[in-house]
Amino acid sequence: MRFILVMLLVLSGFAHAGCGSINNDDQRAYCYVKEGNGSCASIKDDDLRATCYVEAGNGSCASIRDDDKRKYCYVKEGNGSCATINNDDLRNACYVETGNGSCASIRDDDQRYLCYAKTGNGSCGSIKNDDLRRQCEMVKR
Repeated sequence: MRFILVMLLVLSGFAHAGCGSINNDDQRAYCYVKEGNGSCASIKDDDLRATCYVEAGNGSCASIRDDDKRKYCYVKEGNGSCATINNDDLRNACYVETGNGSCASIRDDDQRYLCYAKTGNGSCGSIKNDDLRRQCEMVKR
């Protein structure tokens, strides 16, 4: 679930007050970077740090080790296809983000609720994972 969470966060572009309420150190650091108050270098997770650098314009998708995360990065850059992503939920989230899918196809409940909230068709209140709910609330602001 962490894998999907990270990728949805990458897409969400969440950058609002409240990063301090996120318990996961790397996710909190990533949030601070998105706010302009942090550094990608402070993120310990290799793939999240690489993704952070890509978003900051100082990195390459090729530096992301996880195959699906790398493919997803390429899709975001316009150089790939959601169909190449093996993880079902990440692939379905990718389709939603590119306008070619439905949140209903995401199996994980929390990720599906996040998808609905991000697309304006739901609220964050149904998300059971505390960190994901907080991040969702920041996305909705």
